[in-house]
Amino acid sequence: MPPIQIETSHVMLAFVGLLVGYGTRLGSGCTSGHGVCGLSRRSPRSIAATVVFMLTGFAAVYLLRHVLV
Repeated sequence: MPPIQIETSHVMLAFVGLLVGYGTRLGSGCTSGHGVCGLSRRSPRSIAATVVFMLTGFAAVYLLRHVLV
């Protein structure tokens, strides 16, 4: 296995960790919890959350790869 290399500062890692925690709190659960457990239970709230997570991810990748290059 190749060694893991993190090329950012500890401050940035802490900031990103806080953003993930805030998003988890705001979304009433983590993305995998909504995606795996919520979708299998056919929870409308989890379906909506998963759709929002996926669309946000698609938009972020598009912006980072094609617009902000």
